[in-house]
Amino acid sequence: MKSHVSFSPATRPARPEAVRSARAADSNEPLALLCPGPVNTTPRVRLAMARLDLAHRDRAFVEVLDRLRARIRAVAGAPDHEALVVAGSATGATEAALATFLAPEERLLVVSNGAFGERIAQIAEALELPVSHLRYDWGEPIVLEQIVALLDGDPRIKAVAMVHHETSVGVLNPVTEVGRLLAPRRIRYFLDVVSSLGAEEFDAARVRASVLIGSANKCLHGVPGVAFVLVKPGLWEETAHVKPRSLYLDLTRYRACAIENGQTPYTPAVPAIAALDEALRELEEEGGVPARRARYRALNDRVRTGLKALGLKLKFEDAVSSSSLTVAHLPPGVSFDQLYARLRERGFLVYRGKGPLSHDCFLVANMGHLDLETIDRFLDAMAELTGIERLDAERRTRALRA
Repeated sequence: MKSHVSFSPATRPARPEAVRSARAADSNEPLALLCPGPVNTTPRVRLAMARLDLAHRDRAFVEVLDRLRARIRAVAGAPDHEALVVAGSATGATEAALATFLAPEERLLVVSNGAFGERIAQIAEALELPVSHLRYDWGEPIVLEQIVALLDGDPRIKAVAMVHHETSVGVLNPVTEVGRLLAPRRIRYFLDVVSSLGAEEFDAARVRASVLIGSANKCLHGVPGVAFVLVKPGLWEETAHVKPRSLYLDLTRYRACAIENGQTPYTPAVPAIAALDEALRELEEEGGVPARRARYRALNDRVRTGLKALGLKLKFEDAVSSSSLTVAHLPPGVSFDQLYARLRERGFLVYRGKGPLSHDCFLVANMGHLDLETIDRFLDAMAELTGIERLDAERRTRALRA
């Protein structure tokens, strides 16, 4: 017999910044963004955007940009890399990196086990690069021996690209181990750290990536509109033979401009840059990546344990999970559209699963300016929607932790 969950209105009164009522959708009250970007930001970050009214060619803004580049290198553990800041999303930064550092005849091996690895392959194909695609089922572990076999069997492969935290499935990939395979072969290594930088253990020296690609609006707690590319020393000389095939996304122009006057060749996202600079200052004050990762782990554990206590099944439990994202099955008999609408009424925003997960899974992220109280209010809302009393859920939570 197919089970069904009926939705009922919230019965307990709302508390300040607690579960929102239906008017949250039409008011200025902020939602708790339990989605993998954009994330909730602090008042300090928002104020940094509001108070900054600078010309991007002015010396005062150049000082902000210089400071931001240094902070990005520090977070990535890449003091010797060059940091180039690009207006736009990480997709644009990825396209810039591939177009700048790969010639049209050079073959790229893309290793993917989710949506964003597949996007790298789509970008490479749009650039008309020859692509070999080692494509796993979403969330499936990457097998190093298969990468080795492909590299040994095809000397045309000049570069490898993959994602560290595959956000569509909440899985961490073995990027350090892959780096060890590539370094002695002198193969260029493009690594997406969009959803891992700032939250996961990461050492640029051990990973040995040629290019790191990131953005502001996930675990760094900035806002959308700015992405960046970190380039290892020597890569410019190694790829001097590559001719530009884009104007706006030609990173050699960004490098030349940074060297000449510390600026960018085209108008940057000034407010987003100011916000990211302030967000990285907050990360430093928090105690750096180790402290943030510990906080994320506590939030993530609360989400996972709480959802399981409500009887929901988690996807990819046996994988190496990230500290910032949970993929869960929908409650029986409940569509994502129903779940989304009811949670949004109560002040919480979650995302539908992507691709093959879209029909039966949803994503809960604990990135950004969130705390345990917010997570508990979210679990309260889930308890109401699934018809499980919170007291019963708490008992089940204690049992799961025991």
